[in-house]
Amino acid sequence: MKTGKLPKILAIYLPQFYENEDNNAWWGEGFTDWVSVKTAEPYFPGHNEPRIPAGGVYYDLSKKETMQRQAALAAAHGIDGFCFYHYYFKDGKKELELPAENLLRWKDIDMPFCFNWASEPWIRSWSRISGNVWAEKYEAGGADAPGGVLAEQAYGARADWERHFAYLLPFFEDARYIKEEGKPVFVFYSPDDIQPLREMTACWRALAEQAGLPGLYLIGARMQAPNDCLDAALIYEPRSSFNRMNRAGRATIRNGVRCFDYRDAWDAALASEPLPGCRTYFCGISGYDDTPRRGRSGECLTDASPQIFRENLTKLIRKSADCGNGYLFLNAWNEWGEGMYLEPDETDGYGYLEAVRDAAADAAAAPASVPDTDCTRVTAETVREMTALADEARKFRRLFQTVDTWLFLEQERKTGFAAFLDAERIDSVAIYGMASLGKHLLLSLAREGRPAAFGIDRYVGQFGSDFVIYRPEDSFPAVDAIVITAYDAAGIERMLRQKYQGKIYSLEAILDTMMRG
Repeated sequence: MKTGKLPKILAIYLPQFYENEDNNAWWGEGFTDWVSVKTAEPYFPGHNEPRIPAGGVYYDLSKKETMQRQAALAAAHGIDGFCFYHYYFKDGKKELELPAENLLRWKDIDMPFCFNWASEPWIRSWSRISGNVWAEKYEAGGADAPGGVLAEQAYGARADWERHFAYLLPFFEDARYIKEEGKPVFVFYSPDDIQPLREMTACWRALAEQAGLPGLYLIGARMQAPNDCLDAALIYEPRSSFNRMNRAGRATIRNGVRCFDYRDAWDAALASEPLPGCRTYFCGISGYDDTPRRGRSGECLTDASPQIFRENLTKLIRKSADCGNGYLFLNAWNEWGEGMYLEPDETDGYGYLEAVRDAAADAAAAPASVPDTDCTRVTAETVREMTALADEARKFRRLFQTVDTWLFLEQERKTGFAAFLDAERIDSVAIYGMASLGKHLLLSLAREGRPAAFGIDRYVGQFGSDFVIYRPEDSFPAVDAIVITAYDAAGIERMLRQKYQGKIYSLEAILDTMMRG
C-alpha cells in the first residue's frame, strides 16, 4: 500500500565510547573506539584518515550531557530515533550496556530508541569460531581469550529467553521506546544464525502479552528469505551493497585496502528489492571505512560527500514512502571506527546532519511514484519455496563452519573427543543424526577408543556388524549422553527430553569447547 507519509528515520547507534572493564582487559587500559579513531592512518592518496570529531570532542557516553547533546542534535536535523546495538551473550552476559541503561534512568532526555541485537559471539580475528571481530589492529593490546572468544554467544532454552526478556521489558515499557501500533520494535541483526529463533520469538511474544503489551514488532536484518516468525526484514547496508559490488568486480585494491565508490554503493542500495511477500525496510549509507580497526585488511568507501548523501537519501526516503514503509534506517549515527557516522567532524562539519534534514524536505516535495517492485504480489507458494531454500543455505553454512572448526582441531592435534567425554564424566554416548557429521563422529570416537553405543536417525540402517540405529520415536537403551550432529539441535533436544533425561550436547558446542580447551 502506497502512502505519501514519509518514514521515520532511525540512526543505528554504537554504545562503544566509554571506558569499561572488558575493554581494558581485551584491548588495553583506557581503550574505547576513540583509540581506533585517533590512531588511524591514511593508506593511499586522498584517504580521509584520521577522522576528527568537530572541535576535537572525543566524548564519553557515560556522561549525561553527552547523550543530551546527541538527542538535541538528532532532533534538530530530522532524525526520529536511535537504534541501539544490544550486546547480550551466553548466561546473560552484557557488553556496552551502560548508555542504554543510563538512558532508561534519565527520563528527561528526549531520545526515542529501540534495540538491534548483535547476536554473534565477539572474537579475535585469529579465532576459528565464527563471529564478530572487534578491533583487529589491537589484538595484542590486552589479555588473551580462550580460543579467541571474548564473549561467547549461546541462545539457550526457555529459561534463558525468559531472563533475556525480563532484562528487555523495562526498556520496552519506556514511553520513549519506539513502537509499531504499541508493539516494541526489536531488530535481530543475525536472525539466520539463531537456531531456536521460532521458539524464542514465540516465547517473547507470549511474555509481552502477559506483561500487558499488545505484542512485539520483530525485524530481521541480513535475511536471505522471509521468515514467518518475524514481522519484517531489513536490508543492511553497506554490507549488502558490498556483496553485490564484489560479485560485479567493482572493488579496487589500494595499498591493501579494498575500496568501493560511494556513488556505486548508493546505486546498489537503491536497486535493492524487498524480500518477496515481506515488509522490507531499507538502509541508507553515511559512509564506510573500517581501516581504523582493521588496518590494511579493511574496506573503504571513497569519494563520499554530504551532497551525494543528500541526493541519494532523498531517493531512498521517497522509495520507502512509496512502499508504505514506516521506518528507514541510517547506518550510522556514530560508528567512527568504521567511518560511518552522521555526527559533525572537522572535515565536513554538520554537512551530513544537514543533508538528512534537507533530504527529508526534498522527499516531501517530490511526487509519489510507483515502485518497480511490489512485494505484496507474490504467491504464498513462492514465499514457502524461498524460505525452504534459505533454510537449506543456513544448514550448509553451519555445516561448513562445523567442518572448518573440526579440521582445524585435527590439524593442530588439539584435545579429542575422548578427553571431552572424560571431563564430562561420560562413559557411554549415542549419536543423533547419522548423515555426514554423524558418520565422521562415529569413526573419530572409535579411533579414540570410545565407540558410540548406537545411533538415532529417521533412516534406520547398520554401520558395521553391531552398530544399531534407532528411529527417534523408538525406545532405545540408556546412555550417559547423546551428541546431536543434525541441524536443529534445539528442536531435537526438546523432542528427546520427552523420554530422555540424560546429558545432551550439540556437536558444535563440543567442538567450540575443545577449541577453547
